[in-house]
Amino acid sequence: MKLKIGSRRPLMIAAGLLALTAVAIPVALWARRSAEDEYITAKVDRGAIRQGVSATGTLQAVTTVLVGSQVSGTISALFADFNSTVRKGQLVAQLDPRLLNAQVASARANLEQARAGLADAEARVLAAESTVENQRAGVSGATANVAALKAARDDAKSLLDRQESLAASGLVTQRDMDVARTNLQAADARYNQATAQLSQARLGEQSAARAGLSQARAQVQQARAQVQQAQASLQLAEVNLSHTSIRSPIDGVVVSRDVDVGQTVAASLSAPTIFTIANDLTRMQVMANIDQADIGVINESNRINFTVDAFPGQNFKGVIRQIRLNPQNVQNVVTYNVVIDVENPDLKLKPGMTANLTMTIAERRDVLKVPNAALRFRPEGGPALEGQTRVVWVTGPEGQPQSRRIQVGITDGAATEVVAGELKEGEMIIIGQNVAGASQTRATQTAPGFGGATGGGRRR
Repeated sequence: MKLKIGSRRPLMIAAGLLALTAVAIPVALWARRSAEDEYITAKVDRGAIRQGVSATGTLQAVTTVLVGSQVSGTISALFADFNSTVRKGQLVAQLDPRLLNAQVASARANLEQARAGLADAEARVLAAESTVENQRAGVSGATANVAALKAARDDAKSLLDRQESLAASGLVTQRDMDVARTNLQAADARYNQATAQLSQARLGEQSAARAGLSQARAQVQQARAQVQQAQASLQLAEVNLSHTSIRSPIDGVVVSRDVDVGQTVAASLSAPTIFTIANDLTRMQVMANIDQADIGVINESNRINFTVDAFPGQNFKGVIRQIRLNPQNVQNVVTYNVVIDVENPDLKLKPGMTANLTMTIAERRDVLKVPNAALRFRPEGGPALEGQTRVVWVTGPEGQPQSRRIQVGITDGAATEVVAGELKEGEMIIIGQNVAGASQTRATQTAPGFGGATGGGRRR
């Protein structure tokens, strides 16, 4: 049977349309997939966000005492070692005491000598005082003698006056007058002599004797000062001798021992360290260095978590006790020391460990959040950032970016809280651009099987 040409045309048209449809559908799907593959997306979801500050610090005991030697000498014995538990006042080391024993004996002999010198000076004072008393007694005797001779002279003068009166009446002879005048002259001479002796005695009392007494008393004061100095030297020697027995000043654990038996320690300028004793390792502290950019948001209410390399994956907690105001400037990097108290009941934490700290500043639960990369993505020609109000991009139905304005809150460094805005949970937000996909999509493309060349395109 032969068909006419007119009846074959509809069949050819239908076959052509079917072929075009078969090719067009894969081409459309391929073009849409290429547009979608140009962008890297993530799903907008809800969850918890915790904003914190990261820092490092060093674990150490709350109280650490360096036990040293105040005197020089040779270590003759050690009574504690690493990790030894010691009590306050316990003998932990002994220096050779022989040299200091000799110094104590020498100081004691000097004290006895000074005491003997004091006794001798006091004896001299007694002798000088006796001399002064003798001089004073001589002055008293001379004074009495002057008084007696004065009375005798006055009596002789009175007798002469009476004889002269009687001689005027002719009742006495010239001989009696001469005797009375001679007696008065003799009494006057004896009185003058006694007065001179009294002056000499008083001068002797006031000069030589008293000067000797003053000198003797000054020697006593000097001898007493020498005794006090010798006593102080003896006390110093005894204290130095007591320092040869080194005792623990606190209850604690020996963290380190820096000397061995037979080693000589020299305490000329500073006390050499023999032991380092930690008071209580069940309570420790972390000395954290916080950058000046973060110190403003740190306070005692912040929650502290940290890890140590010795126990990976295990979190430890701490409490801020003190934020010190003294800045530390190392190579123009300013940090502040923050003291964090840590409980260590099982003694897992050791002094000197490095603590990797995370200080929780703020925390939000069940909030809408977006990756931080989405806040940094902006296609060419898109609006710029506007403070707390930001612009993010989601993929539309055709795979093309569409903008959404949001207001952001806290961030944990990976995701940021969405406080308000046009973004909805479940949307696919753009966090980056696939360079290979962008080159393909923006090229002048021709579907396979239709021929044609592809040309390079411009990236947004």
